[in-house]
Amino acid sequence: MSQQGRIVHMLESLQDRITGQVFTDPIRTGLLSTDGSIYRIKPTAVVYPASVEDVIQTIRFAGENGLSVHPRGAGSGLCGSALGSGIVLDFSKFMNRLLHLDIENNWMECEPGYRLGELEAALKGKGLFFPPDPSSGEYASFGGMYATNASGAHSVKYGNVADYILDAQVVLSSGRVVLLSDILDTPSQELPEPFQKIYDLYARNQADIESAYPAIRCNTSGYNLRGLVRDGRLDLTRLFAGAEGTLGVVTRLKFRLLPRPGHDALVVAFFTDILSSARAVQDILPLEPSGIEIMDKSLLNLAREHDPSLKSHIPDGIDNVLLIEFDSQAPEPCMDLCRQAQQILTSRGYTDNSHIAVTAREKENFWAVRKAAVPILYKLKGQKKILALIEDGAVPTGRLVDYFRGIYAILNQSQVSFVVYGHIAKGLLHTRPLLNLKDPDDVRKLKPISDAVFDLVHSLGGAISGEHGDGRLRSAYIRRQYPKIFPLFLEIKNLLDPENRFNPDIITSDDPEQLVRDLRYGPSYHGADQSEKHLLWPEGFVTEIEKCHGCSKCTTVTFATRMCPVYKVTRDESATPRAKANVLRMLISGAIEDSQLYHESFQDVISRCIFCGSCFHECPSGVNIPKMAMEARAAAISRFGPTFHEKLVVGTERTAKAAGKFTRLLMPFLDMPTVKALGEKVTGISSRRSLPPFADRSLFEQIPLISGGGAPRILYFAGCYAGYLRPSIGNAAISVMAAMGMTVLTPKQHCCGLPMLAKGMAQEARKSIEANFMNWGRLIASADYIAVSCSSCGLALMQEWSYLADSVFVRTVREKLIHISRLINRYSDRLQIEPSRMRLFYHAPCHLKAQPEPGSSIQLLSGLKGAVIEHPATHCCGMAGAWGLSKDHFDLSLAIGSNMLDQLNASGADIGVTDCPTCAMQMSQFSGKPIRHPVEIIASHLRSQAFPSRQTMESDSAPV
Repeated sequence: MSQQGRIVHMLESLQDRITGQVFTDPIRTGLLSTDGSIYRIKPTAVVYPASVEDVIQTIRFAGENGLSVHPRGAGSGLCGSALGSGIVLDFSKFMNRLLHLDIENNWMECEPGYRLGELEAALKGKGLFFPPDPSSGEYASFGGMYATNASGAHSVKYGNVADYILDAQVVLSSGRVVLLSDILDTPSQELPEPFQKIYDLYARNQADIESAYPAIRCNTSGYNLRGLVRDGRLDLTRLFAGAEGTLGVVTRLKFRLLPRPGHDALVVAFFTDILSSARAVQDILPLEPSGIEIMDKSLLNLAREHDPSLKSHIPDGIDNVLLIEFDSQAPEPCMDLCRQAQQILTSRGYTDNSHIAVTAREKENFWAVRKAAVPILYKLKGQKKILALIEDGAVPTGRLVDYFRGIYAILNQSQVSFVVYGHIAKGLLHTRPLLNLKDPDDVRKLKPISDAVFDLVHSLGGAISGEHGDGRLRSAYIRRQYPKIFPLFLEIKNLLDPENRFNPDIITSDDPEQLVRDLRYGPSYHGADQSEKHLLWPEGFVTEIEKCHGCSKCTTVTFATRMCPVYKVTRDESATPRAKANVLRMLISGAIEDSQLYHESFQDVISRCIFCGSCFHECPSGVNIPKMAMEARAAAISRFGPTFHEKLVVGTERTAKAAGKFTRLLMPFLDMPTVKALGEKVTGISSRRSLPPFADRSLFEQIPLISGGGAPRILYFAGCYAGYLRPSIGNAAISVMAAMGMTVLTPKQHCCGLPMLAKGMAQEARKSIEANFMNWGRLIASADYIAVSCSSCGLALMQEWSYLADSVFVRTVREKLIHISRLINRYSDRLQIEPSRMRLFYHAPCHLKAQPEPGSSIQLLSGLKGAVIEHPATHCCGMAGAWGLSKDHFDLSLAIGSNMLDQLNASGADIGVTDCPTCAMQMSQFSGKPIRHPVEIIASHLRSQAFPSRQTMESDSAPV
């Protein structure tokens, strides 16, 4: 047996000892070989523990077999602390619960995989908040935040995670479980080992320890030994905060919460030079702002260049901007502090160009610049990318002028472009150089730049790590940061982790070359793909894959951000959008064999994309993950061909033409349990899925080519659903457009091709485009708009067609395409509708959210006077087109849609409304309510209505 075979066999025995999951295959281990940093290290195994006992067994197993252990949360860290060659313990999948929330006493307790975004949702309306607010907070885990002692924009007032920790449960390298509060409650003379030795270490070196740390507002560099002994008791909560998993594995956390401030206000101050803003900060800090953010000239220029909508918020000739925020429980103190800040800025000659933003809209407009600017950096084209390298240095605020001068000098002398932004109120600047890590010359700059910045920060009395931790980026500097107490760090490490089992390369390793080792991209990296592509890639397939920098935003699990519905439910790394980029990068870089593309484990990762498009439209780097998944799926289909199930579920048009007229007659037979069970075995369609019958007559058999008369001239693309299953939608759309004085062309048409493309049947989808061109391509020149009622058809024509063809026809369709609700809203002055007494529940489909004016349908429905419309913040319905039909996906489909379905069923609505056919199927089956398209609702209220009558619509016998 080979060495690798022995390791795999050995790790399989670990699976017998735990209830969680163990993975050793190259795909699963490869997925956790990266995080939000510039590094890549493939672990030997990945363990998803399901309990504290699993953690104990894994740690003991690692000790028995000489393997290191690397705890991991969301994988959003910027310095590589969650990476390692041993066993990665990922808490995100199973150990992610909120264990207790005590509103009365202001505390919460959770497992390490629980996310800050989840807590914020749980605290909504309860008047409490968790103050530390890292920029990754929506998806950052509490285990990860505690491990790095995270903070954020408001930490100048509210501090960092260590300021809120009440207790933690930790598993030591021996497998022993300790509760830090138990250690605190134990008299010093009764402390067990190794805690007695830690107590003695502090007692012997107290003076050196307390004087060794720089006098700055934020510092996560090294171990925090300050205050280890309080009132004669050993308090380890701050030691483990910021220890980055090097001293033990945290399995439970308890934090205090604070009352949420009721009011806040913002001073937006524009400066013509960076040194004036640096001096101004020092003078404003006595006012105790909750935060001060800075954006420098380079960042502002990029923001203006890439997003014209931001220009109105950024005056010309500006060098930098400060966002100065105050909060309080009453509005008057906020305004008074804002006016005092303005007075300081003007009276001391810093700037007379400032503005107080009080209303929510004003504040949102200015914060939009800050929120939009950083994602723009990730979307910059070219090989040079912004790097987390020197982004975490912090200095005393009184030395900010010198810090700015030094940083600008270092990077200008290195001839490196860069941007500066960050939490200037606490002396921390996120300086991001733009470098190409595939270029040996740029790689050679990494260490000299980092060394120079450390020397600068250290000389100014600062720390190289302000809030992101040390990790692989900065551990080599800790000995120089703390020359007198670094030996104590080593002693602490040896006492708690004598075999150097936990994250051995972090904090106590002073290897000077670690910073430039194990780069995800480096001079030896070569991303090449010679295989034939099934889709068009104008900027290159490799370029698209390499856009993903692993930030973890796509692991968001709350409904505040859309992102991946499959991951939200499964919490499995293979379901994340970044997993698709990771496996494809492994493929093009040679990290896995080319044959892996066709392997089940590879395609399993790809198949977890349901092509909702949410990740693409919310990704900071704009990575088109759905398109990459389509390409990978198409490669497999080209080799093996589609299954019978895949051919069947994409063939709505074909089936309708062949047997549509008979399905309504056959429905009683097809609904028989034995027939459905047999059908599931033959077709792969779940026997638990209710399917609507085809219409007796298709839409195209019911209506003429031209309806109505007047301008504008509309070519209506009905799609398969309105064409063959629910012609009432198509008739309603035509009825409304005609009543508004429009000329409507409804030619014979074919499937939009999206179902085929989602299954990897790219050639079939391309044929569908060609068939549509043959049928109505000649008509589009005379059309002012191409209107769609199906949100998925709209996305296909607007976006996916360009993946398959670059023709005048495809470009023209994209330019003229408009969703039916947008069209009606655009000419709303022509719409004559009666008042309504309907109670409606509207669900916005994922594919509509990915299109311009995603709120167009709710805007349209809101024009119904008298109607009561519920429009909660729902996420994906779970159906995902043909994906939800499969017997293999039924349960997951229902789990994904449960949030929306629960709200629908709890609503007082008589009718559910959505623009998506398969959303309608899901809503109908699990609510029992009639489900209608928005245009059907509008058509039923036309003052001079031709079709359908309100009675016809409300008594429609079709299930959806």
